[in-house]
Amino acid sequence: MTTMLREIDARTNLAGTNQIELLLFHLGTKETFGLNVFKVQEIVTMPTITHLPETDPRILGLVTIRNNSIAVVDLHACLKLSAAETAGSKGFLVLTHYSNSVQAFYVSDVDRIMRTSWTEIKTPPAVIRAQSQGMITGVTVDDRGQTILIPDVEKILMDLQPAHQDGTYARITAQPSIHQKTVLFVDDSSVARTQIRKTLEQIGVRFVQATTGQEAWRYLSASLEEGPASGPPQVDLVLSDIEMPEMDGFTLTQHIRATPALSRIPVILHSSLTGQCNQKKGQQVGATDYVTKFEPEQLALAVTRHLG
Repeated sequence: MTTMLREIDARTNLAGTNQIELLLFHLGTKETFGLNVFKVQEIVTMPTITHLPETDPRILGLVTIRNNSIAVVDLHACLKLSAAETAGSKGFLVLTHYSNSVQAFYVSDVDRIMRTSWTEIKTPPAVIRAQSQGMITGVTVDDRGQTILIPDVEKILMDLQPAHQDGTYARITAQPSIHQKTVLFVDDSSVARTQIRKTLEQIGVRFVQATTGQEAWRYLSASLEEGPASGPPQVDLVLSDIEMPEMDGFTLTQHIRATPALSRIPVILHSSLTGQCNQKKGQQVGATDYVTKFEPEQLALAVTRHLG
């Protein structure tokens, strides 16, 4: 596993290429799943788990890795898959970094790393989204013809530990000076879109939403082709996720910066891809700002600042 992820920190040349590298793995069933390698910190052989009484059955327990206690999440249970082998001494832990926190996901087997284009990753059909309760955010096919399912880890984590953010939203105040401004926000995660809507409603700004970078780009293109009189509302700021089917946030930002009529629009990247390297990649493609996901107050401050 060390060989597979060796020099993973050096995989920073994909920004703006609309490409992604997926770590492929299995959960004891016939399905193959994939996670963005930029979120993967490490893969370790299954260590000893300390089981906790009366906890959510999707949490297998705690492990200690380099003196850090980390909760082990059973992805098989989270995705409500068919019967599979029980987590135990076999298998691996995939350590990931989402929104400034580290998680350990139990997987039965790790396959390989696959590079593909975001254009090859599609939004799941409505029936798949419904059956998975929104837990699958993308699907693609590898070079062997195998379907790859991409879990919505943000939704999984929020379902495990719902954020009690009503008080946080209440602290966000309306900003009359920007009430006539319009924000175009784009995110493929239903959880993220809900939180963004709540934040923008609190500051009192108008907004339009999209679910993929390609959809957002079509909206911006239409606003130019049809003109302000007959076309969609003028966009004053773009708020974009990074990881999205069809077109990622880096590529969307590049398109905006390369279009003279749009190039001065502020672009805020809003992502659970934390770390200095991802912020630097955002700067390289021309992003105005970078805000970590699920920090409503920080998001409200950034939107207000750049619209003002």
